[in-house]
Amino acid sequence: MAGHGFLDSLRHTGGVVRCMRYVHGPATEAGLVDETDKQDMEEALNPPMVIVAGAAAAYAGTNVALRYGMPRLLRTRPLVLQLAACVPAGLILFAGGLSRCHSLLRVLARDRGSSAESGSSGPSPLGRELRARCGPALHHDSE
Repeated sequence: MAGHGFLDSLRHTGGVVRCMRYVHGPATEAGLVDETDKQDMEEALNPPMVIVAGAAAAYAGTNVALRYGMPRLLRTRPLVLQLAACVPAGLILFAGGLSRCHSLLRVLARDRGSSAESGSSGPSPLGRELRARCGPALHHDSE
């Protein structure tokens, strides 16, 4: 279920953030990130339009609701209105980004199988390093 996946990602927020910092920093500098990994990273970190549209709709809906729900308080304080309307949109972007990063780390750490050109099977060097550094954050809690 997608709900369980998000809750799993939420439980491992700190681990996901640490692992993503590792992938973007030391792992990239050490040459552990190959072209396939880079392509997977670019794809995962480019938010889908559904998330962007959901955040925009949440902002607009919250803005309108606050404007008409608390007119005396917020019309005289437009900055407060803008900041309050950003909260739901920020939560949507956070949740979507966290879930996508958690999924990306699982993809990067998985076994690649045997390839014709390399003849090897198992995880890539990056995958082995991620399993060693980020093990608990990569597993589903139901596993």
